[in-house]
Amino acid sequence: MKTFFSSMSVGSSSTSRPSTRESQNAAAVESQEVVQDEESAQIQSVVAEIDGGAAVEQQPEVEQQPVGEGHNGDGDGGINLIREFDPNVHVISDPALRIPFEQFHPNIIDEVKRAYLLKGPTQPKDHTFVREKYRAFRAAWFADYDWLEYSVTKKAAYCFYCFLFRKEADHEKFGHDVFTKIGYTNWKQAASRGFPDHCRAVNGCHNKARQCAVDFSNQRKSISRKFEVNSITSEQQYEIRVNAALDIARFLIAQGHAFRGHDESSSSLNKGNFLEMLDWYKKKNNEVRVAFDELCPKNARMTSPEIQKDLTQSCALEISKVIKEEIGGNLFSILIDESRDISIAEQMAVIVRLVHCEVSSHISILSCAVISHLLYSSSNCIMSYAGL
Repeated sequence: MKTFFSSMSVGSSSTSRPSTRESQNAAAVESQEVVQDEESAQIQSVVAEIDGGAAVEQQPEVEQQPVGEGHNGDGDGGINLIREFDPNVHVISDPALRIPFEQFHPNIIDEVKRAYLLKGPTQPKDHTFVREKYRAFRAAWFADYDWLEYSVTKKAAYCFYCFLFRKEADHEKFGHDVFTKIGYTNWKQAASRGFPDHCRAVNGCHNKARQCAVDFSNQRKSISRKFEVNSITSEQQYEIRVNAALDIARFLIAQGHAFRGHDESSSSLNKGNFLEMLDWYKKKNNEVRVAFDELCPKNARMTSPEIQKDLTQSCALEISKVIKEEIGGNLFSILIDESRDISIAEQMAVIVRLVHCEVSSHISILSCAVISHLLYSSSNCIMSYAGL
């Protein structure tokens, strides 16, 4: 019995108290959990610091964005653009510090480009160029390449025409961004490859930009100027045709000859006095021939019967105006004679006699043999002036 109870007491004590090995294992597990918790806490703190630093670093980037003058809220997507151009502020000599054209409003971009063209490229010929790797920029290159610019702050070369009129290419080409944004600094190969290769291609970005600069400077090359020049040329040719037709009309009126002919076609042997005299005029004067035959539209030939009547009517008005000015407030008399020809066409002659201040007597005669409408209009003007 004693042995039995002693064994039971040993068994109960062994079940109630853990062994030394088990207690060591439990302590190790607890220590590992504590270490893991500390490591996770450290990782979370590091991540929080990184996130906080990134947020702090991102904040100045938002503040450093360039802000233009005048906010454009009308369809510009919230972009601040420069709306008012000031040459003293916005035209910067150093090519590396210039404001990109994307920051200007489209309505003033042409004004900015015109200001840069008037100023010309930045070429500090008297500047002392700093040597880098035993090589430096040479001022003599300015004479070889008129488009070349030099940035004193960045110590790099740029292209003046590419800065003003460069267009984004579909693929990268040599010198496309180097001479406009980055800056060229390879002085060792500048004269042999860099500068010649930039302007060698006929259809390259540089030559296209240069041609755009020439066209932009010369407004006569613009489309609007071409239309204007064309209109001016047309007006000059039209004036030549009007003067020639008017000279012929004045001659025929003064001589009292008929204008029209029976057959005025191009194959006719006698097209009438007006057209025959016009052909003679074109043979004598090459400028008149060019105006009528080469640079004459079909709707402005100045030879139709309606145009001939308008010319004679204009002559009648001018003659009546001169007679009225000569009469003034002086006394005058009118003698009118009218007759009919075999075609029952009335022919009228009007004679105005007046006393001039300088001459004892003066006679003005208005007569025309065939053009009855000229005489009729002239007589009407005189009659109305005389109150008859």
